[in-house]
Amino acid sequence: MKDSSEITAGMDIYSVSSLNRYVESLLKREPTLRDVWVKGEISNFTHYNQRHMYFSLKDENSELSCAMFENANKQLDFRPSEGQEVLCRGDVGLYVPRGRYQFVVQEMIPEGIGKLYLAYEKLKKKLDEEDLFSPEHKKPIPFLPHRVGVVTSQDGAALRDIINVLTRRFPNVNILVSPTSVQGEGSAESIAQAIKLIDAEDIDVLIVGRGGGSIEDLWSFNEEVVARAIFHAKTPVISAVGHETDVLISDFVADKRAPTPSAAAELAVPDKFELINKLDGERNRLLSSLKNAVHEQRNRLESIRNSLVFSQPERFLEEYEQRLDEYRYCLHDSVRRVIEGLEHRLEVQRERLRALGPVTTMERGYSVVLDIDGQIIDSVDGLSIDDLLEIKMKDGSVMTKVKEVKR
Repeated sequence: MKDSSEITAGMDIYSVSSLNRYVESLLKREPTLRDVWVKGEISNFTHYNQRHMYFSLKDENSELSCAMFENANKQLDFRPSEGQEVLCRGDVGLYVPRGRYQFVVQEMIPEGIGKLYLAYEKLKKKLDEEDLFSPEHKKPIPFLPHRVGVVTSQDGAALRDIINVLTRRFPNVNILVSPTSVQGEGSAESIAQAIKLIDAEDIDVLIVGRGGGSIEDLWSFNEEVVARAIFHAKTPVISAVGHETDVLISDFVADKRAPTPSAAAELAVPDKFELINKLDGERNRLLSSLKNAVHEQRNRLESIRNSLVFSQPERFLEEYEQRLDEYRYCLHDSVRRVIEGLEHRLEVQRERLRALGPVTTMERGYSVVLDIDGQIIDSVDGLSIDDLLEIKMKDGSVMTKVKEVKR
């Protein structure tokens, strides 16, 4: 009989925990087992210490162990119960300590509502991919509409609320109602037709909506035909369906979403009396600014007038003429001093030239020898015997002839 060392030689040996962790890592890496929806009946439900929920989902053939932890189940707006049909979204994983795979639930919806929810998500994704929710398609709501259109039930409280708010905020506004059924069979087509009819009228903004109710009551506003009617309307549309927590397809595709019908009416028109008060305030501020400006200019004009009356303007002219005479005298004096300075410098240069000139030199006993052409002879070079020379002295000149040249 072989011992265990011989059997396992050359093999990888896993511990139970390491194998379970390895399988767990494989499940986590498998994208098809993450964020999946599972439908089933709740069985063996336990809400442990009012924190984590443990249960099974079963159908006629199988069971699936599930866990819904506190951070996920505290978002539920209903209490799960034994035998309830539900739709769950979550990840397939492995509970390592027991080596048992389980479904970790992130979201749970009662089965009836779940079908609607899936239809809602499917249509929302489709319309989003077609850019029906894109911001660039949103039309601005006019600031001061003349005519407001309303598409809702003529018997519902929503219409009364809308009319009351509109007439209270802006009594002059014209209201045009296109009545429609807002729930039940054929209501979605009725809403879409009412939108098309009123959109052909001369209206400035359109409110589409109804009061609160269950998800089934509000479902017509999650229908594709209504969404496309809103999108293709040339009039800016405010969607106002249910309460603030109700968000429907019509809210995404409309140009503006209001949490309630009354809030939609407040978005559609401004408060006339607030506008009047604001305009009165702006007018008073403008008048006050104009009065202050006029008063300031009047004071400046009065100041100028007083200065002209009491300061004798002819005296200003006399003072300027006196200043002009002073400037003229200063200019003439400056020019005279400059000329005198130049004349003095010229005389000094003239005396220097006179002192260095030949006449002055000859007066000191010197004479100047010239050749026959009148050129000064300053060297014996170039002189020859019998050359005629003129000797100039201070009181006359003599003519002589060269008898001998000495060097």
